[in-house]
Amino acid sequence: MKVLAFIVALLLLFRVLDLVRRQRLREEFSVLWVGGALGGLTLTVWTGGRVELARILGIDEGSALLTLAALFLLLIVLDLSTRVSRLANQQKHLIQELARLKKRINDLEGQDD
Repeated sequence: MKVLAFIVALLLLFRVLDLVRRQRLREEFSVLWVGGALGGLTLTVWTGGRVELARILGIDEGSALLTLAALFLLLIVLDLSTRVSRLANQQKHLIQELARLKKRINDLEGQDD
């Protein structure tokens, strides 16, 4: 199981770096993914850290890894939600500005008559 977790974390790291290299994933989005992959690699290799983390959380090792994975995904969803919200606000402002400019053009064209 630990070997599989290590391989998955390593593949995730390589895939994220490849997507950034091909410019299919922006660097700013890759930070959480690289952090998650490195955290996964660290926890699969460093048994003492995994055991200590499980002890701090008061759960067994497997549950600790699952809890961290769920927390990681929650952070990804939160990050994407804030970005989508910001883009929606920008889109609203751009549409409003476009409407103002169209009205101004129509008003100016009407003055020439």
